[in-house]
Amino acid sequence: MSNLLLILFCFAAGFFLKTKHKHLNLPANTPQGINAFVLYVSLPAMAFYYVPKIEFSLKALVPLTMGLIVLLGAVLFFAFLQKMLHYDKKVLGCLVLCSGLGNVSFLGYPLIEAFYGKEGIKTAVLCDQGTFLVLSTLGILLANFYAGKQATWKVIGLKLLHFPAFTAFLIALGLNFVQIDFPEIIQSVWKRFADALSPLALFSVGWQISWEKENNLWKETFAGLFYKLLLIPCIFWLFIPQPMGLAEKVVILQTAMAPMITASIIAVEYHLAPNLANLLIRMGVPISLLTTSFWWWLMG
Repeated sequence: MSNLLLILFCFAAGFFLKTKHKHLNLPANTPQGINAFVLYVSLPAMAFYYVPKIEFSLKALVPLTMGLIVLLGAVLFFAFLQKMLHYDKKVLGCLVLCSGLGNVSFLGYPLIEAFYGKEGIKTAVLCDQGTFLVLSTLGILLANFYAGKQATWKVIGLKLLHFPAFTAFLIALGLNFVQIDFPEIIQSVWKRFADALSPLALFSVGWQISWEKENNLWKETFAGLFYKLLLIPCIFWLFIPQPMGLAEKVVILQTAMAPMITASIIAVEYHLAPNLANLLIRMGVPISLLTTSFWWWLMG
């Protein structure tokens, strides 16, 4: 319960201070500094702390490939809808990117920790790294395709290597393979940085939520959120054998996370229906706090 209260408080604090930042002399770009700390310090620290301790098996393939399955499902689902609702190509690309990739780190980590404790983070890390790899490869290719551009593998590879969390994951994976972990004093440092991720990320997300009105996008928004928050977790829930263990429950909950903020930024950069991308985030994040609670309750 204390973790859930922390989530709500940090999210609400970010949203409230954003509305009052001028009166409090807070910089409007506050989330940028917070996001930089999360991306370049907390996420790598989380990989260094948790990945060397993970016991890999065939079961690890499910969380690692979860992001790929969700994105490919989005390609098929929204291509099917396009034939009936006649979306243009850029709207289709926005729906595929934003609803095909989940917010498995900024929202995923704090929610998984709230529902399943520290032990659930081990699986959440695998979901996050698998999803990030899909975003940085297939996600970029799809963004270029829907925008009518081309991307080279060299550019994609450089983006992967320049992302600290992914580099940290590879190093930590190597340590896991040779069964070596960091000294205890170093681990305590990684854990302190990793623990900062949840409150900072949720504060940043709350700050970036806005309720500006958008016109003629509600059908598309409903379709995107229906797929991401209800349909794809339902498919995973139906196909994962019963009874489910902790890892399987974490995977299903990660599939039910709100659309990914990073994917929406990419959609905006590639001019793939920017207003729709922003609306999916603004509506998806607060609604997902309710729907993830529903999936957690449903799985017992």
